[in-house]
Amino acid sequence: MSVAASSNHWLSDCLCDLMASPHVAMPPHGGMHLGPGPVDVFSTRFNQYFLPDARGTLCGHPVDRDGLKAGLLALQKRWNPEAIKVMDEPGLHGLPLEHSVLSTEVEWTPEGSEIPEVVIAEASVGEEGGHERIRFLKMEGNSALFRS
Repeated sequence: MSVAASSNHWLSDCLCDLMASPHVAMPPHGGMHLGPGPVDVFSTRFNQYFLPDARGTLCGHPVDRDGLKAGLLALQKRWNPEAIKVMDEPGLHGLPLEHSVLSTEVEWTPEGSEIPEVVIAEASVGEEGGHERIRFLKMEGNSALFRS
């Protein structure tokens, strides 16, 4: 594992970067689209940070790669980048993998709320094309944060 991915800070940076990335929903197949359109930065970064066979759990529910993306997009809608506190040494919460495990805890208060939310993330990382990417992501917190 490289120095970049050997610290919990790498995981929190990936998650914060992903949450700050604009998501553009593309028109369904058959819709006409001419010329260059808006770039879906969220999907581009998701593909950079996650292995093609990535999977995980969101609040105890197993999900495949598409489920991870959907849950992170739902989380993004409640994320408040102006009020983020990151704790990169939260301690592990039972990720059952033999790979090196990264862990981070993020707290923020959603806009329009006075109650802070806390999400704990643990990840195992694999290498592809010379870059570290997330193989398995476990996220715990308010389950409503991960639903559209």
